[in-house]
Amino acid sequence: MLLCCLQQLVVPVLAPASAPFGIAATVFWIYVCASLLFIIGLTQVFNELPQEHGVDKIMPFGRLFFAIPMAVFGSEHLTATADIAALVPRWIPAPTFWVYLVGFAFLCAALSISVLVHARLAAALVGMVLLIFVFVMDIPAVVANPGNRFFWALALRQLAFSGGAPLPSLSRAGALGRNSYRPHS
Repeated sequence: MLLCCLQQLVVPVLAPASAPFGIAATVFWIYVCASLLFIIGLTQVFNELPQEHGVDKIMPFGRLFFAIPMAVFGSEHLTATADIAALVPRWIPAPTFWVYLVGFAFLCAALSISVLVHARLAAALVGMVLLIFVFVMDIPAVVANPGNRFFWALALRQLAFSGGAPLPSLSRAGALGRNSYRPHS
């Protein structure tokens, strides 16, 4: 019941914003999220650059370029909910709920990684979520449809992102960022 109310609230609010521009709501919100995160992240990166030396000056950009696709994936989960919910295995209850949850989680993780607030934790969680997607959804889809290039591309994309998730925290700013997750020694 609550899920139906949420969907009836989110879709009418998100869709009309793209109407003046004449583009689909999904495309509009993908660009909005990516642009906002780029501006916020670039501001953070420019604040870090004076402290970096040599080749280390490019490391903060890597973190930003990892976070932007996460924001895109998150906004896609919130605008193309029905299409993404169709990819969720039937044995998982309430697929629409999980699509919204993952969408909000990706947006929060993208923001967290780009501004270095609990960036290591966010990157680790994103990596685990994407790896779970590979094992729970993508590998079974590839096995069931070995000739479908979409399922192969999805599996390889998510596997690559899950492997690259810890990389943003390897820069000195990522490792020493404020409120960054540090496991107890």
